[in-house]
Amino acid sequence: MVNRRTLLAGLTLAPALAQAQEWRPDRPIRLVVPFPPGGGSDIMARASAAAMQPLLGQPIIIENRTGAGGSVGATLVAQARPDGYTLLWASGGEFSLKPLLEAGLPYDPERDFIPVSLMGITPVVIAVHPSVPARNIAEFVALARARPGGIDIANSGSGNIMHMTAAYFALRAGIEVAHVPYRGAAPAVADTVAGTTPAVVSGLPPVLAQAREGRLRILAISTPRRTPAAPEVPTLDEQGLAGFDMSNIVGLVAPRATPEPVLATLEAAAIAAARVPETRAVFAANGAEAVGSTRAEYQAVMAEERARFIEVVRLTGLRRQ
Repeated sequence: MVNRRTLLAGLTLAPALAQAQEWRPDRPIRLVVPFPPGGGSDIMARASAAAMQPLLGQPIIIENRTGAGGSVGATLVAQARPDGYTLLWASGGEFSLKPLLEAGLPYDPERDFIPVSLMGITPVVIAVHPSVPARNIAEFVALARARPGGIDIANSGSGNIMHMTAAYFALRAGIEVAHVPYRGAAPAVADTVAGTTPAVVSGLPPVLAQAREGRLRILAISTPRRTPAAPEVPTLDEQGLAGFDMSNIVGLVAPRATPEPVLATLEAAAIAAARVPETRAVFAANGAEAVGSTRAEYQAVMAEERARFIEVVRLTGLRRQ
């Protein structure tokens, strides 16, 4: 099976844009981003779209359709005409995790969508306030075990990647933690900087600037290997939690019945766009690693992620709402 470690090692990436494709768009393409403008996901989507436009010969218009943790935008694309002119910037949250934790979703990721290309992998980090006497995961675990009732960990809300990462980390480390949900990463990180909560699980960008100013200390990242954005930070795998991988994937998907020639053209453009230096720089600035995969590779990674989340939900006891 193609997995994230293989993709990140650069062993199976497909060739760049093919010399000839059967389908060429003749009008603008809409890329729905189910998150607010200005966030990491939105910024990476815009960089990818900008790199794809000259390859496709048509503008790619970003449409931010927010709400319900990504469900509003995903539903819009699931119901769109499958002609290649409406795409979704998808993350693992609404595709692999949300269906496990939320009943009654108006879309089914496997039934309603087809992968185009895995565009990037973003790490999750565990960070602490400087007053916390832990400089690595072993010391943090020892501290948590010494505190009756465990230790508070802030994150950006219930039922998302950050929440699941915190729960799975606690399970693997054999510690108790108190889940402290906030309405977004910014307030969770801000309260940890202020010392209101001793620790936070977050995406890398909101934490990295604070860590470089000495306001937070990053203990570990969740990806299988270190991130170029913060190469000094060790992985959880390196620190004794073998195989730990709770990073988030982002990519392009289309409505399920989109024709093969259309998918082939979009896939080739996405792969080529991920290799553009400007695209890679934008991803790196947001703590992500640009990938650009084939459809088959993206499908395999999504299946791997879904299986892992099913097991983590079972092990941690998280329940569908």
